[in-house]
Amino acid sequence: MKKTLIISKALAFVFVLGSTSEFVHAQNRTESSELSSENFPKITKTSAMGNFYSDFGGKNISSQSLHTNLNKWMGTDQNHSFKLVETVKDDLGFVRDSFQHYYKNVKVADELIYIHEKNGKVTYVNGELSENINLSIIPPLSQSEVESIVNADMKVAGVTFDEFNQVITKVYADRGIELHLVSQINALSLKTLQGYMYYVDNTTRKIVKKLEKIHRHNITPIQNNISPVNKISSNDQKLWISPLVDTSSTSATYYKGNQQITVDSNNGTFRLKDNARNIHTQDGTGWDGNGSPVTGLTGTIAEYTSSTANFTATATKPAVEVHWAMKTAYDYYINRHNRNSYDGTGSIIRNYYNINFNRNPTTGAGQTPIDGSNAAAVDTQGIVAMVYGSGLYQGQAGYFSPIVGIDVAGHEYSHLMVSRTANLAYQKESGALNESFADMFGTAIEFYSNVNPNWTIAEGIPNAAIGATYFRNMSNPNAGSNQIGGQQPDTYQGTYWQDTSAACTPTGGQTGNDYCGVHKNSGVGNYWFYLLSVGGSGTNDLGTNFSVTGITIQKAEKIAYRTLATYLTANSTYANAYASSKQAAIDLYGAGSNELQQVENAWCAVGLGNCANVLAVSENVKNDLQNVKIYPNPVSNGQFTIESDLKGNVAYEIYDFSGKLIKTSEKLEKGIHKVNINGVQSGVYILKINADGTIISKKLVVK
Repeated sequence: MKKTLIISKALAFVFVLGSTSEFVHAQNRTESSELSSENFPKITKTSAMGNFYSDFGGKNISSQSLHTNLNKWMGTDQNHSFKLVETVKDDLGFVRDSFQHYYKNVKVADELIYIHEKNGKVTYVNGELSENINLSIIPPLSQSEVESIVNADMKVAGVTFDEFNQVITKVYADRGIELHLVSQINALSLKTLQGYMYYVDNTTRKIVKKLEKIHRHNITPIQNNISPVNKISSNDQKLWISPLVDTSSTSATYYKGNQQITVDSNNGTFRLKDNARNIHTQDGTGWDGNGSPVTGLTGTIAEYTSSTANFTATATKPAVEVHWAMKTAYDYYINRHNRNSYDGTGSIIRNYYNINFNRNPTTGAGQTPIDGSNAAAVDTQGIVAMVYGSGLYQGQAGYFSPIVGIDVAGHEYSHLMVSRTANLAYQKESGALNESFADMFGTAIEFYSNVNPNWTIAEGIPNAAIGATYFRNMSNPNAGSNQIGGQQPDTYQGTYWQDTSAACTPTGGQTGNDYCGVHKNSGVGNYWFYLLSVGGSGTNDLGTNFSVTGITIQKAEKIAYRTLATYLTANSTYANAYASSKQAAIDLYGAGSNELQQVENAWCAVGLGNCANVLAVSENVKNDLQNVKIYPNPVSNGQFTIESDLKGNVAYEIYDFSGKLIKTSEKLEKGIHKVNINGVQSGVYILKINADGTIISKKLVVK
C-alpha cells in the first residue's frame, strides 16, 4: 500500500479549485447545464486538511442538481463517491444535507460535505475533501492484531475496545498531510480512564494517529490526568424514567451562595437528582477505576443525600454547585439554542464529584494518593459524564479549591455538545477551537445564571499558593498566570501562540505538548467572542489597529453556536471558523447587518481577515480616542470623570458585561466631563465612547 502525501507550506492557505470539464457519471443534460463555468461557483480551500467552502448566494442552483452532479463539481473521479447520511432542517428554514466521502468504497474519516439550502436553492457548501487520493485498498488487520498494538502503547491492563473499522485518515506530517489506510479502534482503560481513538496503518502496523477522547480542563501544566466513572447500564437507564418526586430546593453551593435547584424524594431522603431535566449528581469518592473496594473507601459511586430538601451541609456544597451548574446549563441550551441536553435528545446528564484524577493510583501497598486538581468531560464507550476533583493536588491542600465553578461545569458540559456537532479533533487548531467553544459557552452559561458573571474562567479556584486567582481570562488572554499555563495568545500566531505547524507532533500527558496547544491557542477564539459580545479597540500583535462594537453576548452566542453546530467540521481551523461565522451571521442577521460587520471586526482584532470600520479613520482620531482618561476608576461615590480632547460628534453610553444598556447615550463634551451613576450596582461595566462612528470601549469598575 502506498501513502498519499499532500504538500503544503502552512495549515492556513487558500487556493481556488474550478469545476472540471467532464462528467464522471452519466448525467442529464438539463441538469448539467446548471453547472456551466459561467454560473457555478468555485471552491475555496482553506487548509491542508481539505477544508473548503463555496458561496452559492444569488446563483439559483437547485439542491437536487448539486446532489446529482457532486462528483463533477468536486473534481473527483469514479473512485470517489458521496453518501447522504443526514438531512436536518433548522428553525431558520435552512436545510443541511450531510454527505460522507468514500474512496473505493472505504470511508474517508472526517470528510463530510455540507450542502446548505433554503427553499430548494443552495446557499452555501462547505466541508472537508481530499480529491487526490492514490491508495491501494488491502484487507484490514484483524481486530486482535490491532488490540495487541494498542495494548503495547497504553501499557495498562484491562483495556476495552469498540468501533473497529477500516478507514482512510489524514495525518499531519513533516512535509504536509499524509493519507493512510488504517484500522481504527476506540480504546479505553477503566483503571486509569485513558481514552483514545487509535489509527493503525494496515501495511506498516504502526500507530499513525491517536485522538484524545477525554477532554480535561488542563489546570496545571504538570498534571493532566483523570480517573474513571462507572459505565451506564441498561438497568440504570430505566431508573431515570421511574416515577420519582421532584422537589424544589434552596441549597448551599460552594462559590455562589444559596441557589435554587431541583432534588428528588426517595425512600424518605432527598438526592441530588433532577428527573425532569435528567440530571444526576453523585459522590465519586470511592471509585478506584476497577469497581473494587479500596482501603478506607467504598469502591462504589454513592448518592448525596439529605433528610430535608435543602442541602446545607459544608460537605455537600461542591456537589450542589455542580448540580446547580448543570441545571443552569440545561436551561441555557434549551432556552437559547433549542437544544435538549448535550446531544439534543434529552439524554442523561451525569456528574461525579471528588473523583481521583491520578492515572497511576497505586504508590504502595494499599495506598491511593488523591489528586483532585482537574475536571473533565468523559465521552467514550457508553461512558458520558462530567467528573470533578476536590482541589487536592497530589494529596496536598492549599493549591486549589474544589474544581466545581459554574463556568468550569458549563465548559465540560459544552465539550459533550461539541462532540455531537462539529466533533472538532482534539489536536492543533481544531483542538484549540474545541477548547475555545467550551470556554465561550461555559461563560455564556455563567452570564445566563446572572449570578455575578464575569469573563475569567474558574475564578476563585486557584489559591494564592500558586500565584493565580483564575485559569484563563477571555477579556485579556495574555493576562493569565504562567504558573498554571494560563497565558494565552490574543492574536492568531501572536505572543504566546503555540506552534501548530506540520513540525508539531500532537502528544498529551504530563510530558506532552498539549496536543500542539489546544488549551493555549484557545485564547484567540476566546478574545474574538469577548470582543464580539462587549466590544473594544486597540492594536493587536500584528500591528493592526482595530475597533469592535459589541453586539451583546446574546447575539454573539447565537453566531458562535450556529458556526459550530451548522458549519464546522472535524479538522476545522481558525480560517474555517472565520469564514463560517460570517456565514452564520448572514443567516441570522443578514448580509448587510451590523452583526456581520462586527464579526469581521472581531476576527480582524485577533489577526484574521480585515477590519471593516477603522481603515478610513485618521490617525489623529485613533490617538485621541486612545488618550481618553477616566477617573476615579474604580468609582466609589457614584460619580466619575471623562477627560478628553475629542471634537465633533462624540457620545458615550454604559453597558454591563452581558451587553445590557445601563446608561443611555449622552453627548460627551471636550475637556472635563462629569458623569453621575448614582444607583448603579457594584460590578464591572463597559464605557463606550463613539467619536463620529469610531468606537472605543473602556472597563469601568463600580464599588
